[in-house]
Amino acid sequence: MAINGNSLSERITRWQVLAENLREAEGLDHIAADLQQLEERMAETRTVQNLLEDLRSQFRAQAARVRKLAIEGDSIRARIGASLRSKHGFTSEALIKYGFKPRRVPRRRPKTPGVVVPGLAPAVKTQAADD
Repeated sequence: MAINGNSLSERITRWQVLAENLREAEGLDHIAADLQQLEERMAETRTVQNLLEDLRSQFRAQAARVRKLAIEGDSIRARIGASLRSKHGFTSEALIKYGFKPRRVPRRRPKTPGVVVPGLAPAVKTQAADD
């Protein structure tokens, strides 16, 4: 049964099956040069695949290192930000210069006496509460 599929490993397997069967066949001297080229391509392909696997491994290791360094860098930046906030204050506009967002000044509405909320009865002092 023939091997189907277009993935690289399936193609290489087809090449290998062909090369092994041609080596055993007799009377096919006219394709010896092509067989030699096919075997060279198989060897080169395996070499490149091994190199790719090594590079993938190195990439994963370096990507993990970058993630670790990024976390450490964020931690250091947060420490520096805390120091700048303690020096300049949490609402200081000087923080913008260093790339930090100052805390907004809370805007509170002044309490106005005598405001009656609809639906609620005003509190009335009773003499019993004073006793």
